Amino acid sequence: MMRYKVSALIRADVGSQLQLTIDESRCNLSQDLTVDFLRGNLTLTRTDQHILVEGTLKSALSAECVRCLDSFHLPLQVRIEELFALTAGPHVADPLYAVEPDGTIELTLPLREQVLLAQPIKPICQPDCKGLCNQCGKNLNEGPCECNDESIDPRLAALKALL
Repeated sequence: MMRYKVSALIRADVGSQLQLTIDESRCNLSQDLTVDFLRGNLTLTRTDQHILVEGTLKSALSAECVRCLDSFHLPLQVRIEELFALTAGPHVADPLYAVEPDGTIELTLPLREQVLLAQPIKPICQPDCKGLCNQCGKNLNEGPCECNDESIDPRLAALKALL
């Protein structure tokens, strides 16, 4: 759980700010999402009815390359900008994003959402990843395979006779 004390901002004037340094190692943001680390600075600003949390965090997680299927560490830059209501109640649109009665905020759920959004749809281990051989399945990043590259689509075999 990533719970942080913000009680100093609850009674502060509108516009007051608090700097929060995040330096977390291996975090479980949910049962299906674990990041290697979260590091960075967040600025918490007191508004009229909310606390605005904004900043950028660096992170990394284990991912699988869509080309070669190898596991690798995917670096991420996670941008967060979220409002936390000062008091929970019927006027609060999302009660998960409210300052707790003990003066803390829980950042796990908003950070989980932002990490999921920061991930590429098709993660690739390196820009020049060669992928797998479509015949034998060998990882071509480890070297060439022994497959015959001259296989011709049977629909085009008649054209080869013309050459």
